[in-house]
Amino acid sequence: MTTPVDRWLLDTNVWIFGLRRDPTLPTCTELLDRIGSFVVTIPLQVLKELNLNLTQHEMRELYQLLNSYPDFIEVSWESAPSERVRFFEERGCRKGDAIITAHAEMLGIKTIISENRQFLQTIEGLPLEVVNSAAALARLPLS
Repeated sequence: MTTPVDRWLLDTNVWIFGLRRDPTLPTCTELLDRIGSFVVTIPLQVLKELNLNLTQHEMRELYQLLNSYPDFIEVSWESAPSERVRFFEERGCRKGDAIITAHAEMLGIKTIISENRQFLQTIEGLPLEVVNSAAALARLPLS
């Protein structure tokens, strides 16, 4: 019997640090290198933010990564439910974080990986958790 792999949502900053191979956050790069040990869901909001923040070369790298792991990277083109976005905003989330959280909730994702220490810190009792890339890597089986 095989253990099912976790399904995670990577926040925009993890993709950016990882694709840029930022030496200050090598865990983001390693996390992208370990796709396949987990399934990634990329919601529309993250795609929009990546499109605004990545260079053309970096976007090509992103799409190469998407094409390399079709069984382990899911893209959701659906918009987040506006009432849930408002719910998270009213509880102190910034707009982008509220949208990403609403996406995660809508898609049934229980774990968001982010390097943003404030991500969802104002909200208690959520049915999902936010961990950084180092903590996420520690959950993966040794390769």
